[in-house]
Amino acid sequence: MASKKEPTPVADTKGSSNQVINDPYLDARREWNERYGSYISRAKNWRLMAFGVLGVCLVQTVGLVTMATQNKLVPYVVQVDKLGSVVPVARADQMGKTDERVVKALLARFISDARGVVSDGIAQRQMIDRTYAMLSNGTRALSIVNEFYKGDPPFARAATSGVTTEVSSVIPVTDKTWQVEWEETTRSTSGAITNKLRWKANLTLAFNPPTNERQIRVNPIGVFITDLSWSQVL
Repeated sequence: MASKKEPTPVADTKGSSNQVINDPYLDARREWNERYGSYISRAKNWRLMAFGVLGVCLVQTVGLVTMATQNKLVPYVVQVDKLGSVVPVARADQMGKTDERVVKALLARFISDARGVVSDGIAQRQMIDRTYAMLSNGTRALSIVNEFYKGDPPFARAATSGVTTEVSSVIPVTDKTWQVEWEETTRSTSGAITNKLRWKANLTLAFNPPTNERQIRVNPIGVFITDLSWSQVL
């Protein structure tokens, strides 16, 4: 327990130099300085230390970001033969050229799904879903398919007839343009052939790797049709 301090004598300027009076304000200030002054000093030191640590962390963060942008680990895929010798070496972060056989199969399926009509409602819905999985939003190809389904709804047409397609050729014209030819057969509900026509289409492609699980299921290699024109071969 702190001992009680004696009042501070203060000289009376109006009286004798030996006469003193008590000044409570000076006593209170001295008491406050003795009790809390050290706390304030320590708090100030802690604040300075905290700012110093924050500055060090900031410098380290800037250094790490700079190093990360300058140095990059590039993975490579190395293939070896049966004898253990290295055959091809390729960067794993660069997507290789898509096999043309896979593109041909996807485009043939796209034509069959987009133009085909079946009586099974579930199968027809799956065909339509696969068709839209290869179309990008805001493209001319999407508009053409929408107009085609609007003018000749497959679910309504399935009540009176069915349509099957037989793709005869899928040929690359350029790196992004392909031509597809097929024969389209229309049958009545009894199975009798009512019409048989030949068609061709020019397709413009874009390759965008899938970004989610659903895209991987419906379009695993990311082949999208951005432009489309089809017409009957006379």
